[in-house]
Amino acid sequence: MRENHLKFLFVGIMLIFAAAGQMNKSDNKNIVKIKTEAPQKQQVLLAQLKPRIADIGRAEVLNPAEIIPIPVRNLDIKDPELNVKAALVKDLDNNMNLYALNSNLRWPLASLTKLMSAVIAIENVGLNKEAEISQSALDSEGVAGKLEKGEKYAVGELAKVMLLVSSNDAAAAIAEYYGKNDFVKQMQSKAYFLGMDQTTFGDSTGIFPANNGTADDLEILIRYILEKHPGIFKITAQEKAEIFENSKAIKKELLNINGYASSRPNFLGGKTGFTDEANGNLVSIFEYKGHKILLIVFGTSNRFEQTDILFNWVKEAYIF
Repeated sequence: MRENHLKFLFVGIMLIFAAAGQMNKSDNKNIVKIKTEAPQKQQVLLAQLKPRIADIGRAEVLNPAEIIPIPVRNLDIKDPELNVKAALVKDLDNNMNLYALNSNLRWPLASLTKLMSAVIAIENVGLNKEAEISQSALDSEGVAGKLEKGEKYAVGELAKVMLLVSSNDAAAAIAEYYGKNDFVKQMQSKAYFLGMDQTTFGDSTGIFPANNGTADDLEILIRYILEKHPGIFKITAQEKAEIFENSKAIKKELLNINGYASSRPNFLGGKTGFTDEANGNLVSIFEYKGHKILLIVFGTSNRFEQTDILFNWVKEAYIF
């Protein structure tokens, strides 16, 4: 009887060892499987990370030629003494104000209005459309720009006249072709779209007192023109230009009334403006040591002199 118990005990122990052996084999298989899968998963993860690592590397590489240094103010140089109602100087490449005086003051824009008129002529009227010069357009106050009643010009040619000699007749003719009221609505709508919240327009020429704005708002428009329609300022930087009249098939030459166009090789463009209410206004863009410098002056009896004073001060007051 005792021997039978011993036999059963022996068989039970053997069965336990056998089961344990099977478990170890199963565990070993699982362990081997894990070891073989891990490198594969690592390779997949690395493959997924490689593009991201490469992108990070590219983002950190900068081209020194594309870096425009920020001007540093020399605090030993005092602010300029100006005879203007408002002024603004900006480094357009760094979007940095170099000087501001009453730049949020609303002031009559006078013929600076024609910068917006040029934008609307391009975007809404169309430069290739043909407009006829009417007597009502010629009756506009100011320079005619060698235009005569009944002549026909492409709107793009009239835009040249408007920008080079600040012709109110040309500005009026463009607006008449499109519809005066609709043209002004487009001007105001564009100002609103650009965020020129302190600007209002009353006509295409700038004669109307309703044409008012700030130097800060004007800077917004100038930035937009440089980005979307740089040809506007390229026209204003020319010393002279030809226009073509369609009905007679003749050419006429115009001389730029902005003295900077003929005297400053670093002049990149601008616009003059004058009315009795505004006095003299002037927008000027110059290249200086690789920077585009914008200068705006409002309400001065000598706009070019005041601009020169301001620009010379910038050259002394900042290290470029």
